[in-house]
Formats: sequence, structure tokens, C-alpha cells
Amino acid sequence: MSVLDEKNTSDTASGDELVITIKGTQSGVWGTKSKIALWISVALASYMYILDNGTNWAWGSYATIQFGHYQQFAAIQCATSILLAIGKPLFAKLTDAAGRAEAIAVALFFYVLGYTINASTPNMVGLGAGSCIWVLGFSGLQIALQIVIADVTTLRWRPIISSLSTGGWYFINFYANGQITAKLTAVGGAGWRWGYGIYALCYIPALSPIIIVLLWAQRRAKAQGVLAGDISPEAKAPLASRIRSFMEDVDAVGLFFFAATLALVFLPIVLAGGSYATTTWHNPAIPAMMVIGGAVTFPIFIFWEVKMAVHPVIPWRVLRNRTILAGCAINFFDFISFYLTYAELYGFVSATTKWEISNLIYYSNAQSLSLTFFGLSWAVIAGSFKTGYKNSLIVALAIRLLGVGIMFYARAHQNTGALVMTQIIQGLGGGIAAVASQIGAQGAVPHQDVALATAALLLSAEVGGVVGTAVAGAIWVNRLPIEIAKHVPSLNSTEIASYIGSPTLVRLLTGDEYTDMVDAYSETMRTMLIPAIVIAIIPFTAAFFVKDFRLLEIQNAVEVKTLDGRRAQNAGESIEPAILEEKV
Repeated sequence: MSVLDEKNTSDTASGDELVITIKGTQSGVWGTKSKIALWISVALASYMYILDNGTNWAWGSYATIQFGHYQQFAAIQCATSILLAIGKPLFAKLTDAAGRAEAIAVALFFYVLGYTINASTPNMVGLGAGSCIWVLGFSGLQIALQIVIADVTTLRWRPIISSLSTGGWYFINFYANGQITAKLTAVGGAGWRWGYGIYALCYIPALSPIIIVLLWAQRRAKAQGVLAGDISPEAKAPLASRIRSFMEDVDAVGLFFFAATLALVFLPIVLAGGSYATTTWHNPAIPAMMVIGGAVTFPIFIFWEVKMAVHPVIPWRVLRNRTILAGCAINFFDFISFYLTYAELYGFVSATTKWEISNLIYYSNAQSLSLTFFGLSWAVIAGSFKTGYKNSLIVALAIRLLGVGIMFYARAHQNTGALVMTQIIQGLGGGIAAVASQIGAQGAVPHQDVALATAALLLSAEVGGVVGTAVAGAIWVNRLPIEIAKHVPSLNSTEIASYIGSPTLVRLLTGDEYTDMVDAYSETMRTMLIPAIVIAIIPFTAAFFVKDFRLLEIQNAVEVKTLDGRRAQNAGESIEPAILEEKV
């Protein structure tokens, strides 16, 4: 037994024990027909999730442009990024404490409520509130699907299934996304409000099947007597005790202080821009918020997690794993770099190209399509040959770095081929890196910790997204008005504000004035790309520190067990190269 095995055997929480009983009896719960029903319901849920992911940002962009406050879209993106990050550990805990079906049902509630608010909002406040509610559902469904897939797949096939479920539909939706957005937002079209409204209705039939199938599986497991949690004394405890137990299981206090820290530190960076932002650095509330976040709420969060939390957001037994730490570093810094190049990309190409709306949508989704294609391709190859994942991860992150570098040329020349190639190359590296880093994290821990390991990886990615979005938004609202004033000095402050609030107005300019405006946008993008390429070096370096293992017919490389919980025995090949030995 390795050190990692010993540590996790002795440090298993009660919530984790419930997960073990569910996962350890999958072979007795799932039959052929029920597995088919499960995969169909996963496919349906993931289709709706991917369709939404490819178009919802367009509804937000058009809504803020219609309200005349596109520059404030960065603040909404930052706020939703914070909640997207918080949602990962929250729903990971919820899937353990309440169940997979219950977690997805809660996600469905947030989806419908958030989009209903967005569809009916008269102003930016309502749009921000609805988006913040929606993103909790988005975050919850994202991690719940990954946990369900990890429950019933081995290391060999998990990358393929995971890639198909989370991105396979992009091959269909790549065209559909552009057409849906173009039809709804065209002159005389139904409008962006219908985008939100239709999706609110579609999520109900899309997620109901997986909720029903998982509830059936949980009920069958109860009938077989494998859910010990249902007959425990806690199940008959008073309501107040059960609520308190649940709050401890999800570490509600820790998540609150973590969310407060992110909001107090990063939202002011976006809000405090130049003369055309929501507020300015001269407002004393801005530095006060950042000081409170960094000097008050963050230390409280650390103290709570170390000394007080019964079930910390991410337990130390997970964080001490070298592969998990390296994976978190890879995701954190990669997402910072990504959002520095992507957060304001739609506004940039809207202003600097004269593509049709549908082509703008295709371009904005090009990297997602590339991510899906190359991530899935690698998963098929790695699973077929039962290879390791470390070398692929290193090469992929090097390619990702190259893609960011090429953007220096593309943004200055507005060359369609160069602009598209940056997205394809970044997608090539990012797709492989995303799948490889996740399978590395899930395979590096015992199965009872797979939800926490997945949450740790996705949480670090989303926090990186918060940082990248905040910095990109701050550069956009600070630097863009300065560059416009420098390149097009004939414009007054009101005119500059209008071009910042509605980038599509730039398309109406002609001659030197249009060229100068494009140069202003290009220089602003250059300011974002400099830190993006420097930061992209860090995940490439971190990839050298992960522990490698082969993708075999086992749940993980620590316990080396099959899906039914038995020790893997294979006379045709040695299982030993798959085992991770963490040295003290």
C-alpha cells in the first residue's frame, strides 16, 4: 500500500463513505437497459448544456449593447465567473451529501429561475442577477455530469466518454449556434430575450430524464440495502440537526468566505476603470473592498478551513497529492491566460472585422470546436493504446503557448486566416490538456475522493477564469478609452463612450477614421496578450511535475480496482505500471 492509500484509508469522511457504498455496487444496480437509459439521458443533458454554452454569452452581449452598457458586461462576466468557481465544490459536496439526482435537480431550478429573470429584465441589474442565478445551475450540471461519468467508467474509457459528453455536441451545434443567434438577433427577429426564454423551457425536458434515471438507481440501491446512509441515525434526526449536518457537509461557511474573498478582490478591479467604467479608483469603496477581501475575509477563510471546518471545501488529503497540486496549477494559470485572450474577443472582432453576425458566432465558437475535436481524438488514441498521459499534457501546453503567441500577429493584421488559426491551435493544445489533466486528477486518488479531486481541478480553473476575466475587463475599460482618444482625437467623450458601449458601431465608420479605431482596439488587445503569453509558460512548466500512469481498465491508479470494486487481475499485462507511489 502506498502512502497515498494509507492516508486516504484513515481519513475518510462520512460523506465519502456514502459515495463508496453507491459507487462500489454499480454492477449490482445498473443493468444493460438501465445503462442505455443512463447514457441517453447524459447525452440529452449534455446536448442542452453545450447548446447553451455556445450561445448564452451572445444573448448577454446583445442585451448589454441594447442597454448601451457593453463595458459593464465585463463586471457581469466576473461575477458569474466567481459563482461558477464556487459552484464546483458546492455541487461536488451536494452530490455526495444529497445524491447525484438531487444535485442535478437543484441545478435545473437555478437554470430555469435565472433565465426567466433574464428574459424579463428591463435593465442591467436584472440581467446581472439572472446571470448569477443561472451560472450556479451551469456549474452544478457541469460537475455533476463528470461525477456520474466517473462513477461508471474506467480510466481507459473515461476520457472518451467525458469528451463526448462535455463537447461532442459542438460538432452539431457549431453551425446551429450561429444560425440560432443570427435568427433571434437579426432585425425583425424575436430578440435576445427569447433566447433566454426558450432555453429556460428546454432545460426542463432535457434534464428530467437523467434526474429520473438516477433517482431510480438510488431507489434500487436502497432496496438492495447498499445505502447505509438511509438507515443511519442521522436520517431520523430532527430537521434542525439534519440542516446543520448538511451545512457542515457542503462547508457552507467556508464557501461563503471564499466567495466573499473573490468578489471583494476581483470585482473592484473590473468596476474601477476609466471615465467610462462603472466607477473609478478615486471611489474609496474600491480599495476598501480589496483590503477587506485580502486582509479580512481571506484569512478568515484559511482559519476556518484549517481549524474549524468539519468537511473542508478541498480536504488536505487531496491537496497534498502532487499530481492534484500540479493539475490545479495548470488549470489556474491556463485559464488566466485563456481569458486574457478570450474575455473581450467578441467585442474585439465585432469592432475590427465586418463579418456577418453568424460568422462572429462561428469564430467565437471555433476554439470550443477545436477543443472538442482534439480532446476527443487524443482520448480515443490514448484509450486504444492504453498509454500514459503526462507527455501528451506537456506537448499540448506547449502548443497552447504557441497559439497565444500567434495572436500578436493576428490582432495587428486582422487577417481572417490568422485569427482563425489562433483559435484552432489554442484549441488543439487546450483540448488535450483539459482531458489529460482531468483524467490525471481523477486517477491519482481513491474513488471516494474522485468528486473532490474533480472539484479541486475545476475550482482552480474557474478561479483562474475569475482572475483572467477581471484583468481583461480592467484592461478593456481602462485602456480602450485612452487608445481611442489617442488614435481618433476628433471624437469627444460622449462619442468615445458610445463606441465602448457598442463595439458594433465601429463598423459604421469609413476611411482613416475606421482604420484608426481598429488600431485603438488592436493596441488594447496587445496589452492583454503580453501577460497572457507570460502566464501561459507556467502551466507548461507545472506539467512536468505530475505523476504518470497508464489508462487501463481500472477506476484509478491508486486502488487499482475494477468498476465492481475488485482488485484488478489481468494475466495478459502488468497492472503495476499504473500505480502511483507518492513519496514522502
